[in-house]
Amino acid sequence: MRFDIVIIGGGIVGAGAARDAAMRGLSVALLEQDDLASGTSSRSSKLVHGGLRYLEQGEFSLVFEAVSERRVLMDIAPHLVNPLGFLFPVYKASKVGPFALNLGMWLYDGLSLFRSPKIHKNLSPRDVTEEEPGLLADGLRGAQLYYDCATNDARLTLETALDAVAHGADVRTYTKVTGLLRDADGRVRGVRARDLHGQAEVEVEAQVVVNATGPWTDTIRNLGEARPKLLRPTKGVHVVVPRERLPLRHAVVCAHPSDKRVLFALPWGDRSYVGTTDTDYDGDPADVAASGADVDYLLGCMGHYFPGAKLGRDDVLPGMI
Repeated sequence: MRFDIVIIGGGIVGAGAARDAAMRGLSVALLEQDDLASGTSSRSSKLVHGGLRYLEQGEFSLVFEAVSERRVLMDIAPHLVNPLGFLFPVYKASKVGPFALNLGMWLYDGLSLFRSPKIHKNLSPRDVTEEEPGLLADGLRGAQLYYDCATNDARLTLETALDAVAHGADVRTYTKVTGLLRDADGRVRGVRARDLHGQAEVEVEAQVVVNATGPWTDTIRNLGEARPKLLRPTKGVHVVVPRERLPLRHAVVCAHPSDKRVLFALPWGDRSYVGTTDTDYDGDPADVAASGADVDYLLGCMGHYFPGAKLGRDDVLPGMI
């Protein structure tokens, strides 16, 4: 078989690349070793956001790109990408005060060309308590209410892949890439893949091979030839609790009391998500799981910001961490 492009990986990056290439008239094959969105693309924070935290590092071009892509997704998938209000509370001990945060929000709205779902609002402590009654009130100086979007990450990936197929892409799941085909000069010119159900092996040639495997990137690069690592893998863990145990009305931005790392508490149907961690991980990405320390770290943050909830390990839903 021969295609213009072979894409390895059926997450949102691979599915998006396949859709884009197919819509441009190129012949495309996408190969995924498991099901679509079986990796990171079904285990995200369920957000389509503009990267507010990157403003602090002065990454204005990155924020502009992110908010522009957010608008595109709102236009092409309005049934999957929906506005979500975010509360960013400010306390007496907060690193950024109300005035500076308000300026940052105006910059954030400006980088979106004022096309965010809604313009941000400056809330008083009383307003914050009305908007999110369970949030810690001691030392509260106010909050910003701004808007990004939430999405069903797995469905967005699936529908992107289906649209790629509708435009002619050949999308194959449970097809594992086992080797890279190289020409005499060592240039990758295709892949060798095995059907995990039928066990048949095929060679797929292409002008371009795209490695869209996320944490498996170095594994693919090292097929048949040892290469220096490109990635430093880290583990980002969420915990999921019943919504009635953490009854959120908005997403809430939380700076962890121990290290000031930014976390989110997010409403999601009849569940609430809390995350994420960011710790080094050297194991197989297929085996990644939350440790007790990960769970305690996230619950400790919620214990600080939502003391009345009194969340414990027993509240964490099994199989959803």
